[in-house]
Amino acid sequence: MTASRTAIKEKILLILDRMPCHGYDLLDSLNGYHRNLRLTTLYRWLHEMESEGLIISSMEPGLTGPKRRVYHLGPRGESKLREILRSAIEVLLHFFSAYRGFLTEDIQDNFEKEIQASSSGRILLVANPRLNEPIINIIRYLLTKCSNKSIDAMGDVGLLRVYEIDYRQVEGVAHDMPVSSNRYSEIWLSGTSDAKMLPIIIAECKRALKPGGVLRIIAPFVFFDEPTEPTLSEFIRVTSVQLFPDLGIVEGTELSSIINEQFQDYGISEVFPGLVLFWAVKNKM
Repeated sequence: MTASRTAIKEKILLILDRMPCHGYDLLDSLNGYHRNLRLTTLYRWLHEMESEGLIISSMEPGLTGPKRRVYHLGPRGESKLREILRSAIEVLLHFFSAYRGFLTEDIQDNFEKEIQASSSGRILLVANPRLNEPIINIIRYLLTKCSNKSIDAMGDVGLLRVYEIDYRQVEGVAHDMPVSSNRYSEIWLSGTSDAKMLPIIIAECKRALKPGGVLRIIAPFVFFDEPTEPTLSEFIRVTSVQLFPDLGIVEGTELSSIINEQFQDYGISEVFPGLVLFWAVKNKM
């Protein structure tokens, strides 16, 4: 099976990101991806990419002969590579989350300490942005600790219906909840996909909690140790935090600091490395 034109063009961008090349060099580098690729076809694709601003070219002296056209990565090509990197990390996190989902089926065995329910009052689940199976397993476990088996739910929570969890849909988003203050005994915030909005989201959760109420944040990708080595996992972590905060990877110390600004009493229960349940209690008036 030969690679698609889109895949070949992405490979060309990766090659040119390492070093400028002329057509014959590119054809040789692409031989393993498209053995039947002809030079005339390659030049046609290169012309398309240049017209799109992905690459640029110039006539430069050859090492032993006349001038040759040499291709370089263009400004839009750099942006395209960043899009490719983001998509690749997103796909990796998707399959890692699915793999880890098998490990969260017996969730009670993996909490470092017992989770206590705050009361038998109303509970609000906020999906940020949506639920998945590992998070569902945590929610099911939390429900075993609560006397109230029906919850209010906000966001993309259709997966609750699949698992026959009783809930009432509430309109709104995590950073702007159209609910009254001091309404809920517990709020479960599922996900940290919009890391830059977390201070606003956590403050909004605090507003909606009753005095003495509990906020629980189910954070699927959290890291606490400082990056020390240039490993692949550290690269994914640092790149995601710095360039793609919407993917939901957060630094644990930073999230703890945000929580500490709103709550005096808070803590952490680690389910698995990277999958963490933060909790915080609103002061009683």
